[in-house]
Amino acid sequence: MRKLSTMPRSFPEQSFGRALWVAIVVLNLLLAAVATVLCASALTQSVEHPHPLLGVLIAVPVMWWVMALTLLLTTMSRRRASATSIGEASATVPGGILLRGSRLVPSTTLAAAVAAALTLTVLAVTVHGGWRIVCALGALLLLGTIVSHVISLRHPRRLLLHPLGLGSATFHLDAEVRWDDIDSIDYGVGMNNVMVLRIGVRPGAPSYREQWRHPFFRRRGAIDVDPVALGIDGTLLWLALRLYRLEPSAREELRGGRVPERLIDARAAVATTPEHVASPVLARFRPAPAAGQRTAP
Repeated sequence: MRKLSTMPRSFPEQSFGRALWVAIVVLNLLLAAVATVLCASALTQSVEHPHPLLGVLIAVPVMWWVMALTLLLTTMSRRRASATSIGEASATVPGGILLRGSRLVPSTTLAAAVAAALTLTVLAVTVHGGWRIVCALGALLLLGTIVSHVISLRHPRRLLLHPLGLGSATFHLDAEVRWDDIDSIDYGVGMNNVMVLRIGVRPGAPSYREQWRHPFFRRRGAIDVDPVALGIDGTLLWLALRLYRLEPSAREELRGGRVPERLIDARAAVATTPEHVASPVLARFRPAPAAGQRTAP
């Protein structure tokens, strides 16, 4: 029997497998340490006279450490929302369940983009000839990424689930739609190479509302929900969204007051989800168990 895996949180993890992706992160940490030692050695050997590549010898190891730590945080960090935190967030909205997102991915990606842009700027000032133009262009291209993630930090991710439908807020899109106007819920790659649940909306759906704020990116008629940012296991959230879409009676548990157990408990989610709802999801992934809990069958 094929052993099912938990839902990957990023495209590299999906492509390489979690074990190999973790090895890549560790390798980058080692390379950052080696770069630091080599650059520090070059600097100490020219104590009396300033090194001609002083800026480069400082900027390169700093950038590599930022990149490596960004990979470490976005790969190893597994934030999990609790019933208490979801309940506290839901108490601020009437008649619904509110899931608040984390700023970890956009903040670390912003730090990495800024570090890379500054390093390329230092290189552009230091080197000569065609390489100066290449480095300057690279720094300019990173400005788009920096602007995107500054916007992202101002607009954290949120997902509101209520009996009539859902509302999603991300850094590039605010959207809402009723359950009956949802056409599909698929699995795909979102911004920052994060794996998302992509909610397709029926063409011409009267309940669909969207407000774009991102200056460079558009994908109309689809809502990307990022389980990692929300602190919810992706498989459990996929099961829940499919259930609310396909079984209208299940939407009553979204009236607030009590957090649906299916969002935080793998056993409860699998046991209470009808087979026709769960089978397409469980054929592909298994839920990740909470601390101290065995994996759901």
